[in-house]
Amino acid sequence: MGATQATTLHELIAAQTRGAASRIAVTGPDGDLTYGELEHQAERVAVRLAALGVGVDRPVGLLVPRSAAMIVGMLGILRAGGAYLPLDPELPGARRAALLSAAGAAAVVTTPELAERAAAGGLPVAVLGEDPGEPGPDRPPTPDAALCYVLFTSGSTGRPKAVAVEHRQYVHYLNGLYERIEPGWSWALVSTFSADLGSTNVFGALTTGGRLHVLSREQAVDPAEFAAYFSHQGIDAMKLVPSHLGALAGPDGATVAGVLPRRLLICAGEPLPANLVRQVRAARPDLAVENHYGPTETTVSMLGHRVTEEVPEAATVPLGRPFRGVRTYVLGPDGEPVPDGVTGELHISGANVARGYLDAPAATAAAFTPCPGEPPGARRYRTGDLVRRLPSGDLEFVGRADDQVKVMGYRVEPGEVAAVLTRHPYVGQAVVVPYGAADELRLAGYVTGSGVTAGDVRAFAAELLPEHMVPSAVVVLDALPLTPNGKIDRAALPAPVTEQGGGQVAPGAGPEERVAAVWAATLGRPSVGVHDNFFDIGGTSLLLMRLRARLVKLFEREISMVTLFRNPTVHLLVRHLETATAPGSPASGPEASGPDAEYGRGRSRLTTAARARRRAAMSEDER
Repeated sequence: MGATQATTLHELIAAQTRGAASRIAVTGPDGDLTYGELEHQAERVAVRLAALGVGVDRPVGLLVPRSAAMIVGMLGILRAGGAYLPLDPELPGARRAALLSAAGAAAVVTTPELAERAAAGGLPVAVLGEDPGEPGPDRPPTPDAALCYVLFTSGSTGRPKAVAVEHRQYVHYLNGLYERIEPGWSWALVSTFSADLGSTNVFGALTTGGRLHVLSREQAVDPAEFAAYFSHQGIDAMKLVPSHLGALAGPDGATVAGVLPRRLLICAGEPLPANLVRQVRAARPDLAVENHYGPTETTVSMLGHRVTEEVPEAATVPLGRPFRGVRTYVLGPDGEPVPDGVTGELHISGANVARGYLDAPAATAAAFTPCPGEPPGARRYRTGDLVRRLPSGDLEFVGRADDQVKVMGYRVEPGEVAAVLTRHPYVGQAVVVPYGAADELRLAGYVTGSGVTAGDVRAFAAELLPEHMVPSAVVVLDALPLTPNGKIDRAALPAPVTEQGGGQVAPGAGPEERVAAVWAATLGRPSVGVHDNFFDIGGTSLLLMRLRARLVKLFEREISMVTLFRNPTVHLLVRHLETATAPGSPASGPEASGPDAEYGRGRSRLTTAARARRRAAMSEDER
């Protein structure tokens, strides 16, 4: 596929509609949409947004669960000239309100079911499916220099940063992607749309006349459901985070064959373990496997490495070489290029570099600097990633120049999490550090304070932060250890063990003991009680996938993710498993509520303990 002339994302999709309006564009849990239907419904959203004053460069919140309707809302925002700001429905309300405010959002697009939640922030709401009213004057074409989306990344100052990406930058990325794909492929969106990684699946499909499959949360995290969907639908391409793929693949890659696309697998967002690639290649030697790299500030991905030979025993796969039109610089502390093989900090320039941080000129100037040797106005982005150039010409990731880490594929600044913990009314100081293996990295919070418990601090954090930023373990100390020069001595911090609680009930012999041991190993704890809620003691959706894989191997029987969501303690799960296998008893029974609802209830249990205390400490504005 050749390069596309610079235009806008919605114009590229409209071009696919002409002459093929009846072709299916999107398949989601809520049904199919043809290209014609997608365009028609998106235009209704655009008319409504235009009436609300949305135009060029105006961010609009997109609060819609993963579905075909989510794509309608996204495209409607673009057609109105606005920039979409995706908001995960599981995001705590306080965090959602803060992001909308920081972005200066003009409105929120949502579903009837979420309309009340969307309106809580006081912004105008456009509800999908409602009558948009009479069209206004013709809207002028959206310039390619207009924003297409705003995504927030973690900020070291304690506040998230809004990365502003323009249409022309995303189209430049697509031109690099088109060299790797074929028109008409079917793509699967299996991860959150709140990170730019997922957008590759969306626009890779819809700008080439392909079919986008939007998997529900339940399908995306359950290997059996995932494999059944892929087998039935015949997915050609998919991009996801390696840790997600590893959880789907199960122990030793036992289930990897069923969760792979037919033609192209792209991994990105975090280092790609070589052993995972070996598992994929053993299951599907004919499948093209690529590792992509790119910060949000350089528009999705700008380095790529295709695995074409036997993967060595190295820890991770190389980041690769630049996409067409991308220039990379590996610089030393003095700002000068380092020789090949020597570690330096990666800087990136080219038409892919984003506009900057929204309404943050100082932060933009610090990260996006003039590029010597290039035309006036050219900028390069300082990634903070340490790399070295291999003899092959590929770049290899070495580490970070700062404290930033990747958790579940998301960039996290521990300083931002620590800043949130110190907002707890009974917390004095706080420090947050990562722990665990690279593909199971978690956060541990260490706090000081009188009358505060680890459970209360986690609950407080869960009301203000997304799942991947909530510390899995919190340790309350009398004082933080210090080095002789007065800095926090991270090496002297105790091991991050989640709070046991005085009422912990030890497991009995037999199934309870075996299940509890698997839980403890998955959560990195010495032990768990039979009534401990998985999400209350450090569990996340990704860890639940790993737990499921280990339990399936232990019991040699299928255990669905829905079963785990509905039975979030050792006692409930063992009772469920025993009941389901008892002679004359029904199988597991209807599980119609689905994991989304049960997961939401798990989070609400986590946050109940600190809710009254937090509200008492909040200002009237925060309420």
